Amino acid sequence: MRTRPTALRVSFGLVVATLVLSGFSVSARQISAGMLATSKDLDTWTNYYDDSRQTEKGLSLVLGGKGGEMRLSFSARLEGRFPKNPPASVRLQASADPRINPNTQRTPALEFLVDAKEKKPWSIDLTSELTVDNPAPGAMVNDAIGHIRGADFTRLVKAKTIRANIFMVDVEFRQDQIRALEKYADSIFLKEK
Repeated sequence: MRTRPTALRVSFGLVVATLVLSGFSVSARQISAGMLATSKDLDTWTNYYDDSRQTEKGLSLVLGGKGGEMRLSFSARLEGRFPKNPPASVRLQASADPRINPNTQRTPALEFLVDAKEKKPWSIDLTSELTVDNPAPGAMVNDAIGHIRGADFTRLVKAKTIRANIFMVDVEFRQDQIRALEKYADSIFLKEK
């Protein structure tokens, strides 16, 4: 008779532990869907957070290419309700489009090739700085977060053409997306006058 309550407590403890651990595995796969999960191409947002006294401004893009579509959002946290100063960096969140071929291998990659057909093309490779949803070697990556320095972002928005490699899928910015990026840079005080 004494072993029965102990067995019930142990069984209950195993059930609780299983539920808790399964919750961690689900949340680890999803970095921070937030705006990116529901946003559409060229969506913008502004949110003020009382706790940190910061204003977040963001832009979401759906980029297309031969390998499919990828989603890329830019967000910046600015000091105060009515900010006047630029951020030190801009947060990038990349996500594979849900309709992309599930058999395509996606490894951590985020690189921009800017003005490829001009006299002085240049690139920004943020791959080594990415935090991904599944960092295991050879794992399929669906989401990643990185940061681009303010100075590099200012230089990026002056581009005539921008190509990107996101999770080994080549995509290209349309001209209206480059204009939206320029307007976004202006809203966060990172556009050169």
